[in-house]
Amino acid sequence: MTHSSRWGPLRHTNFRWFFLGETVNTAGTSMSRLALAFAVLHIDNSPTALGLVVASWTVPMVGFMLIGGALADRLPRALVLRGCNLIEGGVQLSSALLVLTGTAQIWHLVVLQFIGGTAVAVSYPAFHGMVPILLPEADRKAAYLLLGQAQSALQVLGPTVAGIIVAVSNPGWALLADAATFFVAAVFLTLLRLPVNARPEAGASVLADFRAGWSFARSLGWVLPVASLSLVFNAVASGAINVLGPVMATTTVGANGWGVAQSAEALGLFGFAFVLARVTIRRPLLACQYGFLATAAPMIALAFATQVLPLSAAFMISGCGLCLINLAWNLTVQEKVPEAMLSRIMAIDGFFSFVAMPIGQLAVGPVSGWFGPRDAQIGAAVIVAVTFLVGATRPAIRRLTLHGPPPAS
Repeated sequence: MTHSSRWGPLRHTNFRWFFLGETVNTAGTSMSRLALAFAVLHIDNSPTALGLVVASWTVPMVGFMLIGGALADRLPRALVLRGCNLIEGGVQLSSALLVLTGTAQIWHLVVLQFIGGTAVAVSYPAFHGMVPILLPEADRKAAYLLLGQAQSALQVLGPTVAGIIVAVSNPGWALLADAATFFVAAVFLTLLRLPVNARPEAGASVLADFRAGWSFARSLGWVLPVASLSLVFNAVASGAINVLGPVMATTTVGANGWGVAQSAEALGLFGFAFVLARVTIRRPLLACQYGFLATAAPMIALAFATQVLPLSAAFMISGCGLCLINLAWNLTVQEKVPEAMLSRIMAIDGFFSFVAMPIGQLAVGPVSGWFGPRDAQIGAAVIVAVTFLVGATRPAIRRLTLHGPPPAS
C-alpha cells in the first residue's frame, strides 16, 4: 500500500470527522479499563468483586446486542452513535465522581456499568457499519488500518498513563478523562453530513428485522461457526487476562507494570498494521484463527514469567494477533455482506463472541482459588490452543476467500 493510499480515506470529510471522534474516544477508553479495575480492587481486593463489576458491563452488552444490531440497521447509524456516546459519557462521569469523592461502592459501579454495557450493545454494531457508508470499497482496507493504528497508538500511552495515575493519585481522574472524551466524540459525530438512507427492505418491526438478519447469517454458512469459536476465545481471555491478570499484577509487577505490558499490546497492534498494509489476505477466517491463537501468549507469560519485560513481549504478540483479527474480519464482512445487513451481522457475531465472557469473568475467581492462579493461566492457554485446532480444520473457515476491490479505472 502506497503512502498516498494509506492516508486516502482522510480525503473524505465525513470519514475525517468520524475518525477524529473515534480517536478522541479511544484516548479516554485506553485509560478507563485499567483505572476501573484498580478502583474496584481498592474497594474490595478480590477477583470475585472485579469479576462482578466487569460482568455487569458485559451481560447487558451481550444480552441486548441482537436487538441493538437491528436498531442500528433501522436508524441512522451516526445518530445512534451520538446518543450512545452521551449515555456512556454520563456513566463514566458518575463513576469518576463517586471514586474521586471516596463514596464509590461495588453496587454503584455494578449499576453504572450495566447502563454503559446497554449503550455499547447498540453502539458496537452501529460503529462496525459506518466505514462502508462513509467510503468507497477501494479505501476501506486503509480506513480499517488507520482506525486500528490510531486507536493502538493511543493505547500505547493510555494504560501507562492510567497506571501512573493509579500509583500516585486516584483512578477517578482517568475515569473523568474518559467521560470527557465521550462528550467530545459526540460533538464530532454531529458534523457528519450523510444522506438519510431509505430502508425499503426494513421489516414491520425491530423483531422482524432481527429475524431477517438471523436468516441471512445462517444462509452465509460461516458467520455462526466463526462466532462460536470466538465465544470460547473471548470467554477464556476475559477471565484469564482482564480479571485474573490485574489481580496477579498487584503482587508482582504492580499497576505501573501492568499498564506498561498492556501498552505493549497496543504497540504490537500498531506496528503490525504496517505489515498487513502490504499483505493481501486471501483466507481471512483462517487468519482470524491464527490471530486468536496469539492471544494465549499473555496467559503463558502470567503463568511462567510475571515480570514486565516478558509480559510486555507476550502482550505485543497478542496485539499482532488482534490486528490480524480486526482487519481480516472487517474485510470479510464488508465484501460478503450488503450494507443494509452490516450491523445485524456484526451484532450476531458480537453476541456469540461475547455471550460467554461473563462466565469467564465470574468463574476465574473460584477456579484460581481451587487450582491457583498459575495453573488457571496454563489451563486457559491450553483451551485457546485446542479451540484454534478445531477452527483451523473447519471447511467453512478454511475455504472462504476474498476477491478484493475491483481494480481502479
